[in-house]
Amino acid sequence: MLKVFNKIKFVLLGYALISACVFAQGTDTWTLDNSAVKRATAGQFSTDSDKVKSKDIFDLQRAFFSAGYLGGGSFSQNGGGTADITSTTFNSGVQGAFGIPFANGMYLGFAARYKFNDSADITKDKNGNTTTTQNLWTINSQVALRAALRISETIAVHYYFGLQPNTGTGASIYSLNKVINKNTKQDYSMIANNGVWTHEIAASIKFGEHKLTIPVGIVFHADNQKQKGATGNDKDNIVYYGNNDYISLYLNPEFNLGITAGPMTGITVGANLEFGVNNNFGQNGSYTENGTETKYESKQGKDRFDGDIYASFPLSWSLANDQVKLAMEPKLSLGLVVTNTGNINIKEGNTPSTGAVGYTSDVRFVPYAELPIGTTWQPVEWWQLRAGTALMIQAEAAWITQVPAKADGSLDESLKTVNTSLTTKAGIAGFFGMGFIVGEDFNIDLFAEVNTLSVNNLNFGGQLTYRFN
Repeated sequence: MLKVFNKIKFVLLGYALISACVFAQGTDTWTLDNSAVKRATAGQFSTDSDKVKSKDIFDLQRAFFSAGYLGGGSFSQNGGGTADITSTTFNSGVQGAFGIPFANGMYLGFAARYKFNDSADITKDKNGNTTTTQNLWTINSQVALRAALRISETIAVHYYFGLQPNTGTGASIYSLNKVINKNTKQDYSMIANNGVWTHEIAASIKFGEHKLTIPVGIVFHADNQKQKGATGNDKDNIVYYGNNDYISLYLNPEFNLGITAGPMTGITVGANLEFGVNNNFGQNGSYTENGTETKYESKQGKDRFDGDIYASFPLSWSLANDQVKLAMEPKLSLGLVVTNTGNINIKEGNTPSTGAVGYTSDVRFVPYAELPIGTTWQPVEWWQLRAGTALMIQAEAAWITQVPAKADGSLDESLKTVNTSLTTKAGIAGFFGMGFIVGEDFNIDLFAEVNTLSVNNLNFGGQLTYRFN
C-alpha cells in the first residue's frame, strides 16, 4: 500500500501534466442514429429498423421484426462534426428491432444493439488466499437501445440509453480486483469505473413535409478507481478521480426542411451542444494508518463545452427506369470546443493546500465537410446491390493559453504563454451491401464497410427483416 505522501505527490504530478483535448469520433455502431453518410450510401440494414434507430417512425405502418449480427474487428467512419475522423474499435455484437402499429395512428418501435465482452480470472490457494491482485470481474459489454412512440401523425417521443467504455481512459467499463491474505490480515479490493452512461429523451414534431426533433440528454462519464480494505492496522476507503470523470448535459435540435428543388429533396440543419456541469477530481476519502484516520478532499475547477452547427443537403436521382438510384448528401459543420482548467485544491485533514497547476484555456475551432455518394442497383425485383463512398475533410485551429501558478496558488501572469496550431485531416470510407427481397414481407440484408478502403479494417454484418399484417 502506498504511503500517503507518495500518493499526494503522484496526484499533484499527474494533474500538473497538460492533457490535450482528444476528439474521438464515435461511429454509428452504438449511437443508433444515422449520419449523412449512412443516408446517402444506403448502408443501413433495413428501412424499418433504420427508421426506428434514427428517430423517424412517422411513415411506418406495418408490424415488423428484425434481427442481425454485426461482425469484424476493426473500425469504420460514419461522419462527424467536431469529432476526429479516427474511429473506435468494434469487435462483434447483435442487433434487433421491432415495430407494432396501434389504433388511432399510434406506433411503437424498439431497437437495440449488444456486444458481450466480460472476463474473470482468479486463483486461490487452499486457504483461500490470493497473493496477487486478482481479476474477480471485468465488464466491458456495450449496449444501446432506443424506444420510439408515435403518438399521432404529428408527434413522436423517443428514449435512448447507451453504455460504452470511456474512450478518454482506455480502460474497461467496470473491473473488480481483490487481494486476500489471511496471514497478513489483508482484505483489499480495487474497483475501477470507466464507463459512459447516456440517457436521452427526444420529441419529434412533423408538420407537412417538415420535421423538428429536439433531443436532450445527460451523460455520466466515469473515470475513477476506489480502493477499499485493510492490510493489518492500515485501512483505505478512498476514490481516485481521473481527468474524465464528470457529468454533461446536451441539447441536439435538428430541423428537416422538406424543400424539393430538382434533385434536392430537403435541407437538414441542426446543432449539437454539450456542457460539462461538474468535475470530480483527485482523491477523496480517508486513510487509516496505525489507528489514525486522515481524510482527504481534492477539487479542481474545469469548464467544458463541445458543440457544432451543421447543415446537409440530400440529393437523389432515379435512372434507368428506377433500376438505378443515386444519392448524395453534402454536409458542412463548424465546431467549437472549449476546455478551461484551473488550480487543484487539496484538503488533508483540516489543512488545505493548492496544487501549482495554474490555469489552462484550450479553445478549438473545427470546420468539417463530408461528401457521401451512394448508389442502389436493382435489376430484378428480388435482388438489390448497394455501394457508396464518403469523402471527409477536417481542419482544427487551436489556441491554448497557459498561466502557471505561484507557490501561494495565485496565477503568475508574467509566465503566460499562448500556443496556436492548425491541423488538417482527410479520409475516405467505403460502404457495400446487398439485399434479397421476398415480396413485401421478407428481406435479407448483407453489409460491409471499410475505412480508408483497407480490407484489414472491415466491418460486416447480416440481418433478417420480416413484416407482418
